[in-house]
Amino acid sequence: MSDVQKRVLVVDDDADIRAMLGVALQGRALTVDEARDGHEALALMKDHQYAVIVLDLLMPGLDGAGVLAGMNCTDAPPPVVLVITAADRREIARLDPRRIHGVVRKPFDPEELAEVVAACAELRSRKAFGTMAIATMIAGSPLLALLNRFQG
Repeated sequence: MSDVQKRVLVVDDDADIRAMLGVALQGRALTVDEARDGHEALALMKDHQYAVIVLDLLMPGLDGAGVLAGMNCTDAPPPVVLVITAADRREIARLDPRRIHGVVRKPFDPEELAEVVAACAELRSRKAFGTMAIATMIAGSPLLALLNRFQG
């Protein structure tokens, strides 16, 4: 994989979550950039291209919905995996489903999430994501389904 295909952006206001995911993703030979909020995430996206973005939905300041709206992507935007709490489900319904490639509920196992992100990065290296890839994890009983639909 090229450097772009190995670079992941983790956006979360919780430093512990960023650190846990960083370690798990680096263990899969991925380069990890971290952002504490949506503004920092958008600034990083101007300077770098990412294979996958892991995005907390609810953050102070510019939240995940604001990041999705502010993403200035090329024709093939990176897959976005949202990290949510059970209370965030109503917020997801208001988002453009074409922008969301996965949803992971907190609490989650960092290794399982890293596996999903690494799989998305690998698939992205082969072909651009066209519509949706869905990754859903339910705490305590992981349900992992990747539905890959690619453009032509």
